[in-house]
Amino acid sequence: MADGSRPGGRSSRVRAAVLSAVVAEVQRAGFAGLSMERIAGRAGVNKTTLYRRWGSRAELISDLVAELAAREIPVPDTGSLMEDLRALMHGVVTALASLEGAALVRGVVLEAEHADDLREAAARFWSERFAGAAAVVRRGMRRGEVSADCDVDLLVERLVAPMYLRRFVTQQPVDRAYADRVLAATMGPIT
Repeated sequence: MADGSRPGGRSSRVRAAVLSAVVAEVQRAGFAGLSMERIAGRAGVNKTTLYRRWGSRAELISDLVAELAAREIPVPDTGSLMEDLRALMHGVVTALASLEGAALVRGVVLEAEHADDLREAAARFWSERFAGAAAVVRRGMRRGEVSADCDVDLLVERLVAPMYLRRFVTQQPVDRAYADRVLAATMGPIT
């Protein structure tokens, strides 16, 4: 989002309409079929509005996935590593269970390999999400809840990978109970 934009008013309404249009277009045609023209038409704005505010399809997609992640997967700070990780994982469950979250992740995973702008947006999204989760683990390290020599990136991957595998590869349901089982199996041996 551009600096200096207002949190409410027309700017906020335009942003919401555009992001909603992106979700609808991704669900309709996937990322490969995503065009600024169709997004503008569906959102009821001029195409120039999209380019002025976001600059490119990659920026628009980045804004959308960041919005979804911030809304459904906030980075908690409860004072307990296990509770923070549980909240993070429950947020992932919520995102994967929503139609828009599943469509976006599926698109990013399947289509980023073939589209440079989408690959860039996906890399930015995953980098930001992993940084937030890593901060949770590092706070736990400082409190002595996990070993100081813990491989933070590997731990985060071990926590979230089973949920994405289950949802998109084996196509089994992912719920909070499953997330809790993954958390217990992963953290039990190292805490």
